[in-house]
Amino acid sequence: MPHESMSIDDPAVFHQLLRALRCSPERWTEVLRCAESTNSLSGCYGRLEERCKSLEGQCEVLMRLVRHVCCSANINFSKITIDEYSDDSQVNLEQIVTGLGGDYVNAFPVTPGKTIRMQHPSRPGWTPNQIRIDMNLAGGANNYLDFFVEFYLGPGDDLPGKKIGPTFRGNQFLNKDGGQIIVPFPKYKNDPIDVGSLERLAVEITNRSGGVNLESAQVVIVYDNNRFYEMCRTEVCKPGCKPDCNGSTCGR
Repeated sequence: MPHESMSIDDPAVFHQLLRALRCSPERWTEVLRCAESTNSLSGCYGRLEERCKSLEGQCEVLMRLVRHVCCSANINFSKITIDEYSDDSQVNLEQIVTGLGGDYVNAFPVTPGKTIRMQHPSRPGWTPNQIRIDMNLAGGANNYLDFFVEFYLGPGDDLPGKKIGPTFRGNQFLNKDGGQIIVPFPKYKNDPIDVGSLERLAVEITNRSGGVNLESAQVVIVYDNNRFYEMCRTEVCKPGCKPDCNGSTCGR
C-alpha cells in the first residue's frame, strides 16, 4: 500500500499496487472490503461508545435508588439503633391504642361486641413473613372461631391506614387445644410487604362471641432479622456513600 507521502493517483504507485495484487480481481475485491469493514467498525465503535455513556448514567441512577431503598431503616435511624434491632427476629404488636371510642376498648379484657387495636412502637423498617397469635379466653373456652383478626398498615394510632390481607378468624391461628398455627404474612400483588420506618403495623381483634371475654392476646410478627442486618449493614446502602467507598470514607 502507498505511504502517506505517495498518492494513489500517481501512475507509478497505481502500477506498483496492481503488481502487488498480481492483477487478481479477487485480491482487489478483498482490498475494497477492508475499506468497507473499516467504515463499518468505526460506526459500531461510535454507537458502542454512546451506549456505554448511557449505561454509565443508568447505573448511577440505579445506585442512588439502591442506597435509598435497599435498607428502609437507614433513612430515619442511625446505625446504633439499627444494630439494636438486628438481633430481634420478631415484632410484638402489644402497644394498645387508646382513646378511640365507640366499640374500641382501652385495655383487656375484650368483652363481646368490642374491639381492641394494638400496634408496635416506632422502629426501623422491616419485612414481616409470619404471624403467630395466642389468645386467652375466659373460663377456659376454646371457640376461637368467634374472634375476628384484621391487620392494618399506616401511620398508626388513630389512623390505621390500609387493611392488609383478609379478615382472619381466631381458629386460623389456634387449634381447639390451644396449639399455635403459624400463618404466613399476607403479600401485596404477590410481593412481600415492607413496613416502612414511618409506618406502624396494627392488629384489630374483635370479639363476636355470645358471652366469652378475651382476657389477653399476644400477637407476634416474625421476620428475617439476618436478612435485615445484612441489607442494612452494607456500606453502599448508606446515604451519601459512593459505589466505590468503604467504611472509612463512606459519607465523607
